[in-house]
Amino acid sequence: MAIHLYLDEALTQQISEGDFSSPEAESYNGTDGDIKDRQLYVANEQTGLASAIDAAQTSIALAEPRFADGELIIIDGEQMLVESGGGTANLTVQRGVANTAPAVHDAGTTVYSGYDYTGLVLDPIDETGTDESVWYRLSLTQAGLDTAPQGAPLNLGDKAFQQTLSFWRRCTVLPGTPVQNKLDIKLRLTGTENPIL
Repeated sequence: MAIHLYLDEALTQQISEGDFSSPEAESYNGTDGDIKDRQLYVANEQTGLASAIDAAQTSIALAEPRFADGELIIIDGEQMLVESGGGTANLTVQRGVANTAPAVHDAGTTVYSGYDYTGLVLDPIDETGTDESVWYRLSLTQAGLDTAPQGAPLNLGDKAFQQTLSFWRRCTVLPGTPVQNKLDIKLRLTGTENPIL
């Protein structure tokens, strides 16, 4: 999926997806027990145009390496198909996909992964050792964490490509457990990816 979890509203701190190079983790005082809340964000893969493009240009430069070959992207209202260069900052694209009109786009304009999502669900899982996913509570609001069931999934609903969703997670480390970073609890995001056509 071309959708990610982020630590910040500006979407600059992406949580890694599988390699733990940038995990959503904090240190907890397990001796006395510790509770920490954090707001997290869900957004489509995105970056900006490094330079302006005209309506005929098929080579585009991105501010950061993004997207995969065969992926749909959207700049303003124009849809494009990445033909080559996926994973780099220089893409070759097919312009005006899905009957959208090729247009001029300014440097700095946001380039989104061109997919909407339906039925998004977040689920805390623990794949290593003792299952501590029950230490997590998820809610759409911080106040809702007080009554959210432990270890239960959170229904985020539907998300349009340019929309950013936010939610809250609470991790409660029980007294008498070691001081630790919780790196083995993951937030699994599932849903249906729908190309915008």
